[in-house]
Amino acid sequence: MVNFFEHQQQAKRNTGLLVVLFLIAFTLIIGFVALVTAAIFGGVAVQQNGEYHFSWEPIAWVVVLVGGGILMAMLVKWLSLKPGGHVVAESLGGERISPDTTDPLERRILNVVEEMAIAANMPVPAVYLLPNESNINAFAAGYETKDAVIGLTRGAVETFSREQLQAVVAHEFSHILNGDMRLNIRLIAALAGILLIAHVGRIFIHSARFSGARRRGNGNALPLVGLALFIIGYIGVFFGNLIKSAVSRQREYLADAAAVQFTRNPEALSGALQQIGAREHGSRIAHANADETAHLFFGQALSSWLTLMATHPPLDKRIKRIQPSWNGRYPQPKQAMAQSETEQQASQSQPSALNRLAMLALPALLLERARSPQQAPQFIRDMVVGQLFGESHPNLTALTPAQQLALVELSVPALRVAKDSDRLALLQDLERLDQSDDLFHWCLYQLLARQLTKDKRFQAKLDNAEAFAATVVALKRAEQKEPVDFRQLEQALNTCKSWSPRAKQPLVKKWVETVAADQHISDTERKLVATLCACIEEPLPDEMLNNA
Repeated sequence: MVNFFEHQQQAKRNTGLLVVLFLIAFTLIIGFVALVTAAIFGGVAVQQNGEYHFSWEPIAWVVVLVGGGILMAMLVKWLSLKPGGHVVAESLGGERISPDTTDPLERRILNVVEEMAIAANMPVPAVYLLPNESNINAFAAGYETKDAVIGLTRGAVETFSREQLQAVVAHEFSHILNGDMRLNIRLIAALAGILLIAHVGRIFIHSARFSGARRRGNGNALPLVGLALFIIGYIGVFFGNLIKSAVSRQREYLADAAAVQFTRNPEALSGALQQIGAREHGSRIAHANADETAHLFFGQALSSWLTLMATHPPLDKRIKRIQPSWNGRYPQPKQAMAQSETEQQASQSQPSALNRLAMLALPALLLERARSPQQAPQFIRDMVVGQLFGESHPNLTALTPAQQLALVELSVPALRVAKDSDRLALLQDLERLDQSDDLFHWCLYQLLARQLTKDKRFQAKLDNAEAFAATVVALKRAEQKEPVDFRQLEQALNTCKSWSPRAKQPLVKKWVETVAADQHISDTERKLVATLCACIEEPLPDEMLNNA
């Protein structure tokens, strides 16, 4: 039996070491540029006795200028990607799938993404299709769940069986939940900063070429500076890409292990990887911008002549880690879309963890309203606020907390593209929940507000220990039907949301212990924990899923 938890821990440790190495390399590049430039301009001199004399003032100025220039380039790149994962998806030719689409292919994709989002206890992300990419691949991009997107190539959705598509989407969800998206964006920005050195060197060389005839007799040092910057810059880019690729390979191992842990179906992920290996061009991405974003993809997006520069581990190693009994032979390529959706569902057993959406038995009419950008704002207002303040609405009074939470998570894509006036009116109505003592519905409001706004109030934080205690106290008071300090709880959630996945685990464990203290976890208590987990972007623990 493969120990996927051990694989996850190993990948996390290796990633940490590689990130430290990246920072060291980054510092050395700045130092090397500073020394070379300072030497050319007299900052370093050899004395008669053979010793080196350093003039620290010009060296310091070079460090400030070079470091500032790199940081500025990184900031510009970071700001260009800051609007969210849709920037990356659209730069690759992706087209956003409407939440209420009726196209069979697009509906198939959204159904799987919705299932995985509900199973992961998180709002449904935006989904993009890359219609011009015939090979098999997928990616996740963004900074956090509220701006995350999942992208799939047309080749992937036309090739994978439903189970394989679930496994690949689970792989991408694990990138979201493990914070890989933020790390990937930072790597892109860091490499843009290093590349600036080479670009400046090229500019100096070209400018020296045009001004060389006039200044050749005056000891023009610009060509030497340009050449040095050009060489150092591209050496830095080479080693930066080397480390970036190594980081990416470790995160892919981590995402594979997390996806198998999540779906409990190693054969599905193994089968998806085998379908890539069965094709001549596998997971290649044809778009011109694939070079910058290659490390975001599920499979190797570009050909690599050097193994160390590959952004993904070899397919056979990934498959063997997941399915040690694999015989090493790739199957014949197949087109899964030759089967209908109904036939695929009937012929394949699905892990129970992924059946949570089906088990909720949500009425088709309510699903339609939750997915519609025109209807979702009023629907959520009726469901979350209306009932709480005594406004009766047909078909909503019998909904369980689990169904309400699922419908809120499913409605997020539609709410994001709804009219601004409708979305703002909804949030204003939801603010009325501050007048209530109902923690569950207040958490639903918090979940929506955090996904749909950039309110600065969600930046106010508490001390870590105080935040931990405040969330536990709120759960206890809710159980005893006592008033909850919502302002303090909001700040506590702001604090906990910024913690690493590992730091959040003891907190969630404490929440579970709190609601289970009386030896019984009610449906409402279960959904209280679920909504709190969703607010801090943490999946539910296994014991809560098994009893859901």
